[in-house]
Amino acid sequence: MGSHNSPAARFGAQPEEVTLARVGAALTGLGFDVIEAGDRLVVPTYAFIATAWISYDRPLMLAIDFTERIPIEFERSHELARFINRWNLEKVGPTASYRLMDSGDFQVSMRLGVHAKCGLTDEQIMAEAMDAFQHAAAFSTQLREGFLPIEFDQPLPPALARAQDTEALLGRHPSERHLPRGGHADAACAPDAFEAQADDPCEPIDLGSVGDTLDMLDFSYPPPDQGAITTSVNGIPYAFYVDAETYVRVAAMWETGCSFDVGFLPLWLACNDINEQFVGLRAYVLEDAGDLDLHVETTCIITEGLGAAQRHNFIISSLVSTLGAVDALSTDVRGTTAVQWPRH
Repeated sequence: MGSHNSPAARFGAQPEEVTLARVGAALTGLGFDVIEAGDRLVVPTYAFIATAWISYDRPLMLAIDFTERIPIEFERSHELARFINRWNLEKVGPTASYRLMDSGDFQVSMRLGVHAKCGLTDEQIMAEAMDAFQHAAAFSTQLREGFLPIEFDQPLPPALARAQDTEALLGRHPSERHLPRGGHADAACAPDAFEAQADDPCEPIDLGSVGDTLDMLDFSYPPPDQGAITTSVNGIPYAFYVDAETYVRVAAMWETGCSFDVGFLPLWLACNDINEQFVGLRAYVLEDAGDLDLHVETTCIITEGLGAAQRHNFIISSLVSTLGAVDALSTDVRGTTAVQWPRH
């Protein structure tokens, strides 16, 4: 593994195909105990279980799920929804969501998605993993403080913890977490695959780099304002910005016309379905002067730089996936899409 402290190691490295073996080596190098299975890696911790896997749906992604060990009681569902929505609105890193368990309680999870079609360097994998585990730990701490009785905030009995670890390792694949028990995902399209890039080393990224990709795609936009590039895609407002020189964020916005008092929970549940099902998307509800806006965004860590192909792939894939999510959400909420798709 390269050193995070060496600029020469960060910039100039050539991305390579992402495999679970490389991810496992990165996690081990970060000090985690990794349990390996054929199609996933499991990292047990005190408060949650992390599961790393490769999503071959388009776009190809490295995914890491973080599943809380202790469920939250159903009676606090509305409060829990607001807590998760606020986290997704205010924080970067993995996306939080919940699902109703057979027991009637809520299983709370987080999911990280890292674009992998053009490969990743060892440093990029380590940076994404460390950032994700740090955010997952902070989220878990706040969740437990806010929703668990103090006597529950302690390690589980060893037998129960081992049973959970075994289920994570050998049980249902995490890509099917959003499906009912016994359900299986349909293969809607051919699996995505890694595309090797010749001589495309990682370079520092700033807002100008993002603009270069938008220029390549023939987008028009005004000069950046307050550190963001704004434009419209198929009638949906977009913002592209660099956050704290650490993340590139692509955000799509839709003004729902719903009031906060009436519309929050239906909108939140629609967002939660998106967050449960997909990899690398974050959908949340934002109150604006009493009305509700819906945002869908993607995030990419840039501390280790990006190759040109990585940058192009992230932005293009983000546009496709966020437009698809706004289409699904607006259709679900109001019966018609807010996206102005081209007519053929």
